[in-house]
Amino acid sequence: MVLLRLGLTDKFLFGIKNPSKSLIRKAFLLVLCLLIPACQATLPNNSVAEEQTDNTTRLNTKLVLNDAVLEQSNLEGDLVWKIKAKQTTYSDDRKIAYVEKITANLLKNGKVILKVKGDKGEIRDNGNVILLTDNIVANDVRNKSVFRGNFVEWHPPENTLVIKNNLQVNHPDLIVTANTAKYFTDVESLELIDDVVANTTNPNLLLEGSRLSWQIPQQKIISQSLVKIVRYQKEEITDRIFADAANVDISEHNVNLHGNVELISVEPELSVASNSFVWNYRKRLIISDQPIQLVNNLQQFSVTGNHGQVDFKSEIATLKNGVQGINNREQATLYAQQAIWDINRQEIDAVGNVIYKRTQPNVNLTGDRALIDLGENKAMLSSKQPRQKPVVSIVINESP
Repeated sequence: MVLLRLGLTDKFLFGIKNPSKSLIRKAFLLVLCLLIPACQATLPNNSVAEEQTDNTTRLNTKLVLNDAVLEQSNLEGDLVWKIKAKQTTYSDDRKIAYVEKITANLLKNGKVILKVKGDKGEIRDNGNVILLTDNIVANDVRNKSVFRGNFVEWHPPENTLVIKNNLQVNHPDLIVTANTAKYFTDVESLELIDDVVANTTNPNLLLEGSRLSWQIPQQKIISQSLVKIVRYQKEEITDRIFADAANVDISEHNVNLHGNVELISVEPELSVASNSFVWNYRKRLIISDQPIQLVNNLQQFSVTGNHGQVDFKSEIATLKNGVQGINNREQATLYAQQAIWDINRQEIDAVGNVIYKRTQPNVNLTGDRALIDLGENKAMLSSKQPRQKPVVSIVINESP
């Protein structure tokens, strides 16, 4: 086996340095240089021609090594990478090494952090650029991520790997496909570009976007562009979300969504719109400190609040700090300070400066509290003033 070390100069260094052998080699070369002219003077012309042809043939012959090991160290002498190749062929100028059947290690502080395998490759720019092609598998031993693709451009000085062609990344928490990925090995961060599809587990969550950033140690996925998120439960879709930007915390099962956020729930049938909210996709819970609107097309009812919380499992929505409800089926409008909407039972409990208006029959009532039954088309308002008996008003729509 031949050991080759790639230094920081423009030349490949072969073998192990030995000062005594170097002196002997120089002396031998000096004697040889003195003898060659004398020998050439006694050779026939045809012998000189044959020798020149042999020399030309030797100069054009590529250097091929079997079972070679190539290494590169930084200025401090620390080993940066180590490549084992079944076959290594050098270009005529010795500036490019073509390698086949590669097993490579990337090291940091003397420890292997990345293991790479591939069918073919090229080592360029004195080991600062490494190109790998065909059946590439890279394994980060720190976070158990496995990268697969058919093309890798590796820049050891910049701590980056650019992976393309049939890209797939497998991790215990996430499976990702994309057109291109840029992996920053020093901070274990992955930038995914074009046709990105990411799947989480427990529960299943699918993310689609044009550009995602995955901070693997922090278990965070960040999208600064339009993103689509789909939640599954036993292979059935439960929720769909669209937003201009998202930040997913896999460990906490939280998604911070920003900009034109819309969530569509299958069960209960409900759509939620806001400029920003936090969604716990395991609990199916939304919390928003910004204006939020909920729409139930089946009940033809919508409600808007300046702050809100929606629990899809219990089917309870709570809205605060100013609430407006609109019942399109009954042409009725509700105003209150806060309201609790039981979506399953089709009931609303509103409190605080309540105003209830309806056109059929013509009703305009105020009170401290309103109980509205959307299923029975009935509303009951109560008002309690100091030193007065409670006043209760009941409105029933008698139209068919």
